[in-house]
Amino acid sequence: MTPLNDPNTLKIIPLGGLGEIGLNMMALECQGRLLIIDCGLMFPEDFMLGVDVVIPDFSFLDGRSEDIEALVLTHAHEDHIGAVPYLLRRHRPRIVGSRMTLAFLENDLLEKRVNGAPPSLETVSYGDKRQYGPFNVEFVQVSHSIHGGFALAIDTPQGVIIHTGDFKIDHTPFDGETTDLTRFAELGERGVACLMSDSTNIERTGYTISERDISLELENAFHNCQSRIFVTLFASNLQRVQQIFDIAARFGRRVALNGRSIVESFRIGRSLGALKIRDDQLMELSELDAVDRRKAVIVCTGSQGEPMSVLNRIAGNNHKQLEIEPGDTVILSSKIIPGNERAVTNIINELYRRGAEVIYETISKIHTSGHAHQEELKVLLRLIKPKHFVPIHGEYRHLVQHAKLAKSMGVAEQNILVLEDGDVMYLHGGVARLNGRAPCGRVYVDGLGVGDVGNIVLTDRRLMSEDGAITCAVAHRDGGVVSGPYFKSKGLVYEPEYAELLEEAKQLVLVTMKTIAATKPFDAELARNELARVVRRLFSKRIGRRPIVIPVLMEV
Repeated sequence: MTPLNDPNTLKIIPLGGLGEIGLNMMALECQGRLLIIDCGLMFPEDFMLGVDVVIPDFSFLDGRSEDIEALVLTHAHEDHIGAVPYLLRRHRPRIVGSRMTLAFLENDLLEKRVNGAPPSLETVSYGDKRQYGPFNVEFVQVSHSIHGGFALAIDTPQGVIIHTGDFKIDHTPFDGETTDLTRFAELGERGVACLMSDSTNIERTGYTISERDISLELENAFHNCQSRIFVTLFASNLQRVQQIFDIAARFGRRVALNGRSIVESFRIGRSLGALKIRDDQLMELSELDAVDRRKAVIVCTGSQGEPMSVLNRIAGNNHKQLEIEPGDTVILSSKIIPGNERAVTNIINELYRRGAEVIYETISKIHTSGHAHQEELKVLLRLIKPKHFVPIHGEYRHLVQHAKLAKSMGVAEQNILVLEDGDVMYLHGGVARLNGRAPCGRVYVDGLGVGDVGNIVLTDRRLMSEDGAITCAVAHRDGGVVSGPYFKSKGLVYEPEYAELLEEAKQLVLVTMKTIAATKPFDAELARNELARVVRRLFSKRIGRRPIVIPVLMEV
């Protein structure tokens, strides 16, 4: 029996997150059983007009619901759990995670109104070991920017596989959840067949800044401000939320929360004991006018410049209860996610125009990443000493750079595999190889639904945003024009000022219709395609724009 056909062969199949930031989803297959690790989304890039979120293509799992032993979630960030509500429309696997992770997931399922029977949720803690078919999973504590994060040590018929999840090495985290280096060293001494490690910050040298160092920067900001302080951050970063409350208390300030995600994360964190905050530290927005501006802190949404976020509305002076006054300080205690730079920069500019002092990542150590830098990645490689290495979580350049780092740390070059989404890796008898492809890809979600938007629709949206659109309506009888053509443009030209061009387009349409009508029987589909082509070419030639042309033929 060849390794490719041996049921004890382990297959590693990335369905998302290898070749991009976000969309993390990995499948392990052995003995015909599946273990899924994470099921995340990514937020749309600039060209994805009208798209709300992007999720993985689940086609690989079609017809295999009964084969899924479990969906294991490493932590509660959207790029690792955000696509679960969409997966549950087609599959109902057992879902495994920490108390914090499952609490965030349950809140997400409630918001997205997932129908059907509630999924089976299994809570695990650090150090737990659970058997899922041929996979014996140990949950190893790691430090990250959210509580309850795991790495996974998975014992399989082909040896131990380690999936780091998202991690960093912080010896003084604010929540006390350090990365369990001792356990990683023990696993390394036992022997690790393959390490799959987070590559997000491979390009950053040195070590990540500790959360304790962030506290010093926050304290300086509080010390220097003699008016209101506004803070925006990742809502799930409860360590940072706790720091804000602690520092506010030391400066005699009380805190108001504004924004749905902030309020919900606060509720979850407090209910699970991750946040230790007294009632008298909180206040409502309605109390702000009665409080000395030097005694108020507002924690709000908007760290990524989201259009309807609290900070965006404050910067635009359209928030009903909050406004910026000269002397206020605004702290953006978060990293700007690639693709959001312009939106965040616009907000910062508006805040400065309103007289605020703005503190953000590029000018101050006001945020630290939850992802390991190069030296931390080296530490993990040195402790685990894996036979095989697969870089995960990152764009292709990140994966390549992490592969080079692994080689420099002694992993044999032939045992380093740079995978992309859909690649199938086989591990058998201490040998790893790539063979074949699994269906994978991106599914766009917007107001139309899931998967109703494809590349053609996105291309049309982009063209309309750049060059506009024009409707050409013609009433005809068997191809002979009875009335029209009539033109209506959007984002292209102002009709009264382009009467001559529109008249030329009208004559061109009449000639085209006459030519096509001469061929019997009249082909309406051919006419629509030809009208779109000639009108688009005319506008390109006359004004240098290629609009979306929508021909409307009405037979009378």
